[in-house]
Amino acid sequence: MLKVFICGGSGYAGCELLRILSNHPEVVITGVSSEKSAGKSVTDLFPGLYKYSKLIYEPLKKEDIIKKADLFFLALPHAESQEAVDFFYRNGKKVIDLSADYRIKDSKIYEKWYKTPHKFTDTLEKAVYGLPELYREKIRKASLIANPGCYPTGA
Repeated sequence: MLKVFICGGSGYAGCELLRILSNHPEVVITGVSSEKSAGKSVTDLFPGLYKYSKLIYEPLKKEDIIKKADLFFLALPHAESQEAVDFFYRNGKKVIDLSADYRIKDSKIYEKWYKTPHKFTDTLEKAVYGLPELYREKIRKASLIANPGCYPTGA
């Protein structure tokens, strides 16, 4: 079983990720974080996810949660995931980032579009763009995957 932790699990993307993974036979959700919903159960926010009634949102304290999972999904807002992605990646964990923070390899282009600098350009270079139609083999070997956004996945 693959142990998975979802950082930012109280928003739309985090909820959908929980729903999708709840049916995966090889995944166990070991934890979920949310700063604003810390202390609440997943079903307090999303009653339809009754499978996770005992799963409690916790603050994103990277040093405390790193041992809880093999794979970390980050469903945090743009610019907020950079530090957590870098931390988990540098500590040997697999990471899938759902924000835009690791999709654009060129930090200058990232800054132009998102109006904030990328703080971890060396980690940015290691990210694999998670579009399997183009990068299937790279994704299989990757430890850091930048999940495509709504435009490429909706087309």
